[in-house]
Amino acid sequence: MKITKKIGLAEFEGWSGAEDTLSRVINEGKIDDLESILDDLYPDGMDETQLNDLLRFDDGTVFEWCGIRTEEQIKTDLEDAEEELSDKNQEYEDEAEDLETEDEKAKLYAEDYKDDIQEIKDRIKELKEELEEI
Repeated sequence: MKITKKIGLAEFEGWSGAEDTLSRVINEGKIDDLESILDDLYPDGMDETQLNDLLRFDDGTVFEWCGIRTEEQIKTDLEDAEEELSDKNQEYEDEAEDLETEDEKAKLYAEDYKDDIQEIKDRIKELKEELEEI
C-alpha cells in the first residue's frame, strides 16, 4: 500500500546534503518561490527521494530557479572585487608617484580615488559576509 501526503517544503526533512540546500532557500526567503516552481514542474508531485536528490545533487539549478547566487558565484564576485581594488590602488600609486608632496597625494586620493576604493571595500565586505552565511 502506498500512502502519500502533501507537505510544504519548509516541513520536508532532507538528508545527505539536501537539508543544506533547503535551509539556504529558506534563509533567503525563497521557499514560496521554490514551491511554486516545483508545483509547475511536477504537477503530479514527487516522492521524498526525488525531492531529496534534486536538492542534494542539483542545488545550483535550485538556486538559479530561486534567484540565489551559488557559493562559486559569490567567490568569483569576491575575486573580481579584490582584483578591482588592487588595480584601483595601483592606479592611484602610479599617478601619485609623479607628485612631490604628501598634501598633493592626499588631495589626489580624496578627489579621485577615495570614494571608489571605499565602495569596492564595502562590496568585498558584503561578499565575505554573504559567504559566511552559507
